[in-house]
Amino acid sequence: MLPLIKLNQAVSQAEEKGLFDELNKIYGLIPETSCERCATCCTVPQPAYIVEYLNMFRYVNKVMPEKWPEIIAGAVRYYFLELVDINQRCPFLDGENNCMVYEARPFTCRTYGLMGQREENEQVRKNMEKLAEKYLQEHGIELPREIVEFELPRCDKVRVVNGTNKKPLELIQLLTADLGQLETFFVPVQVVDSQYTFVPYVNHLVMSVVSEGARYRRPRVMKEFLENGRSELLDSFIEKYKRTSF
Repeated sequence: MLPLIKLNQAVSQAEEKGLFDELNKIYGLIPETSCERCATCCTVPQPAYIVEYLNMFRYVNKVMPEKWPEIIAGAVRYYFLELVDINQRCPFLDGENNCMVYEARPFTCRTYGLMGQREENEQVRKNMEKLAEKYLQEHGIELPREIVEFELPRCDKVRVVNGTNKKPLELIQLLTADLGQLETFFVPVQVVDSQYTFVPYVNHLVMSVVSEGARYRRPRVMKEFLENGRSELLDSFIEKYKRTSF
């Protein structure tokens, strides 16, 4: 993940190499879709590569830098509470369910609804059960069952506006490979294949701005929230990190 001091340098390097132009070419090949913009798919932030995170970072800096305190506060809150508060949603959503970074949303958001989700949901459920067991054994935290058992609803409201000769699944697999190739500018291909850098924008952002010491206190924040419905420690983190300057 990229530390705060390297973000602007990484953006400049990506611009020099034309990575954002290549990224937009990949986005342009995704079948155009329409939906009811209900934000159901935004319940759980979708994963993105470093190159996409930098694209978002550059977009916010250019278009709405005044939104950074709000975005960072939401990202910090989501990161610490996602496993204990079912009401947490993507911090890039505004109060009217509009994506604040829609023009720079990641590949996985753009392709949502074009493929089936049953197998993916089953794997997510297995991973959540393992995670719940880990938190119980290591921290004495019992994750709420509504979170462990949560499944993102299959969306039937997405409609393809203009398609291609390729089936959506086949096309998305090809474009995913192209996207992974761009990622090799930042990390070795073995890391790309392991999907270590393939995490939601919110995680990328928190890893950049929040100190390791604060992240280490995540279980403490979770316990406080489960016991009291809020966490004073989290409140202090939010106040501190939303003042981050880029």
